[in-house]
Amino acid sequence: MVIMKKILFSIVYSFPGLSVILSGMRNKGLWLMALLFVFLLPSSFKAQSSFIILPGSSENGAFPGPYSNAPRQFQILIAHAPISLMTNKYITSISFSLQGSYTNAWPLIDTTFGSYEIYLSKGVTPPNIQMNFAANIVGTQTMVKSGSLIIPAGSVPAGNSSNPYAYTLVFDTPYLYTGGNLVIEIRHTGHNNPVDVPVRTIDTNTMVNTTYLSACWQQGNGITKFNFPFIRINSVQSLEGLGVKSVTVDDGFSVYPNPVKDYLYVKGDKEITEFNVFNAAGQKILSQKNNANVPKLGTFSLSKGVYFLQMIDKQGNSTSTKFVKE
Repeated sequence: MVIMKKILFSIVYSFPGLSVILSGMRNKGLWLMALLFVFLLPSSFKAQSSFIILPGSSENGAFPGPYSNAPRQFQILIAHAPISLMTNKYITSISFSLQGSYTNAWPLIDTTFGSYEIYLSKGVTPPNIQMNFAANIVGTQTMVKSGSLIIPAGSVPAGNSSNPYAYTLVFDTPYLYTGGNLVIEIRHTGHNNPVDVPVRTIDTNTMVNTTYLSACWQQGNGITKFNFPFIRINSVQSLEGLGVKSVTVDDGFSVYPNPVKDYLYVKGDKEITEFNVFNAAGQKILSQKNNANVPKLGTFSLSKGVYFLQMIDKQGNSTSTKFVKE
């Protein structure tokens, strides 16, 4: 274990019977040494799953956004450095921690959000955050979770519990993080529980170095900065064999990942025999027969952009959905 002062974030990789914790800080030399330590590990020892907890320092504030009973829209901005070990991995879920003073699990009763949406994208550097949600987005914003959300009674651990991140917001579509600054945006309609609980945060306005983290939220008729919430980001090396949830399109098909880099996978009850890809102008630019048990489309030849996928089953039925090539 490497212990450093002035911690800004923690990175944890899980190994059989072993945990390696890297504590990031403002000293770039020590941070690079920590990164080198991980990269020098034999590849056979690297785990397929990992997580990062940000910011890793002591809490000094609170924000009710993730679990608010009023509608909320907010963004958290994360620089590349503290999450660089997740490059080319799939982010599958996130978790928040209740304020440390909350000693009991929440909620007392089953609680429902009418709509809970999570979007991931690349973004501007945290010090350049704008009080304009769209201005903080770079490239395409990807919806990774949508629909209603039911939080069972007692499922969010107390803030002072041994694992305060035990309740997880699992994505419908894993997000392939290819590097750069990351923006996580959450939009929800509020829940039906009268009890409003805050998550733990740090005040980015008083941090000596705001290079890595920033956040903003919709307040009244404007957008303003707010504390950065403690967050656990979970990722996996590969989606194959993971059995994760993905976006469901017409006729019950599920397509992932979106955006896609190399392969687009399809799950469904019907047997897919053919893929066709069309560009935004409606021109067919790729066609591929399928003979795999888990249907997948190779997207190596496609340029970055938005496309439409047509899936044809052995009965000749056609289903279509949109996807983004990174």
